[in-house]
Amino acid sequence: MGSNPIGVILSANSGGKRGWGARSSVAFPPAWSRLRGLMKSHSSTVVVGMVVASLSGSADAAIRYVDAALATGANNGTSWADAFQGSAAVATALAGSASGDQIWVKAGSYKPTLTTSRTLTHTLKSGVGVYGGFAGTETALADRNVTANVTTLTGDLTGNDNGTVTNMAENSYHVVVGSSVPATAILDGFRIVGGYANGATASNYDKGGGIIILTSGSPTVRNCNFVGNRCTFGGGAGYIYQAQATFTNCEFTDNVGGSYGGAFDTNATTVTWERCTFTNNQAARAGAIESYGSSQTKITNCVFRLNKATSANSGGAVWAGTTSTVTVRNSTFVQNSTTATTGGGFYNTSGTSTLANCIFWGNYGSGSATTNNQVTAAGGTNTVTYSVVQNGLTGTGNTSVDPLFVSQSAGDLHLQITSSAIDAGSNTMIPAGVTTDRDGNARQVDITTVPDTGVGTAPIVDRGAFEVQPPPPPPCPPDLNADGTVDGLDMTEILSNWGGPGADINGDGITDGIDLSSVLAGWGPC
Repeated sequence: MGSNPIGVILSANSGGKRGWGARSSVAFPPAWSRLRGLMKSHSSTVVVGMVVASLSGSADAAIRYVDAALATGANNGTSWADAFQGSAAVATALAGSASGDQIWVKAGSYKPTLTTSRTLTHTLKSGVGVYGGFAGTETALADRNVTANVTTLTGDLTGNDNGTVTNMAENSYHVVVGSSVPATAILDGFRIVGGYANGATASNYDKGGGIIILTSGSPTVRNCNFVGNRCTFGGGAGYIYQAQATFTNCEFTDNVGGSYGGAFDTNATTVTWERCTFTNNQAARAGAIESYGSSQTKITNCVFRLNKATSANSGGAVWAGTTSTVTVRNSTFVQNSTTATTGGGFYNTSGTSTLANCIFWGNYGSGSATTNNQVTAAGGTNTVTYSVVQNGLTGTGNTSVDPLFVSQSAGDLHLQITSSAIDAGSNTMIPAGVTTDRDGNARQVDITTVPDTGVGTAPIVDRGAFEVQPPPPPPCPPDLNADGTVDGLDMTEILSNWGGPGADINGDGITDGIDLSSVLAGWGPC
């Protein structure tokens, strides 16, 4: 077609008799040939307009590079060498992006403006993915390392927070806005800090310090940590109203939500949290998540620990009310608290909540009492099944035996290999499409040393956010003394333990000729 396919199309359809149905010397590729049929039944102007729009969209799609520390290059975002520069470069890249673009952001700290205007923010766009975690040399999205290359979006406009609220008065009301955008608006791989929504209620500047999502927004948020954001109304980490969102593999830590929702305040929403961790968030009515106003709230493979509610009729981790529906699967609630007498873990005042394959342990109310503080219904309906609930709770398959965390005091809520919560859940309660646990490991794994006490065809799912994985086999089983070589010392171990279990390599309970053959077959360096 040459370098100008649009020009060829236009010329091919001009000159009276020279139409799409006539013979032509132009050799059309298959994609262009398919347009000929369309031209027979549609206006040429319309079809050409469609083609132009399509080509324009694909031509505009680009990777836009961002590097706050860069001081050389063209500062136009076309490559790492010419990346957008400065601490407001993410906002610059977003302003210049179009649907189909990706924004790659090098490790560093970024704020929404170089001014002190608190109303400015990082505004997500339809079809634009914003990705942090880059070292600044990558050529593929898969090459980034979010953990090693910490990339921060901050609301601290003057850089003086120092971890104290007294220095946050000039911070952005919202670090990120995800309103009026579909799921193709992506935020992935960032640390979101320093949002302080303490403004006027009428403007929503008192809600959602980290992110606010309104007017049917539905962004996708992945691999993000929301830390130390605050508000005076509700949702320290995020406020969501008449909108949707999905949060995957995110952490919400030390956020303060004023009256409603230390981490999130949701109202008339559909929100999913999967493989997320909520730690030490605080608000008056809901320590971590408030589900309000007929919200459809889904929580899967999540951990809630040390969240705190500070008023009467409150939920230490989750508060559900006004006909909202909350669905919780394979999640762990530990050491959440309320200053009320009940509701330390999960508190439902109205609506319907179903909780399955979960663990509720060590949640407490006033006076540190754990009785009746794990899951509480005060007007709403809670259906809890196949869960570990301290002090017990009526429901199919529920137990009250210590789940045996690796270290509750240190916050390691993985299960010990002897935990009765292993292989004890209900396979039918796993949400469709969920195949991994909080760590991203396989969700249904059989531990042969633990009896199956759950429901379904083996392997049976574990209770709680973490699925116990079998220990890896030794890299060189015949190397009995682990010195890196199978040799005479290992042979001596076999002979010394002959007939007993001491040097059993194949796991049949006895040291015999099969184990001797294993040593001979593996003779030499491992």
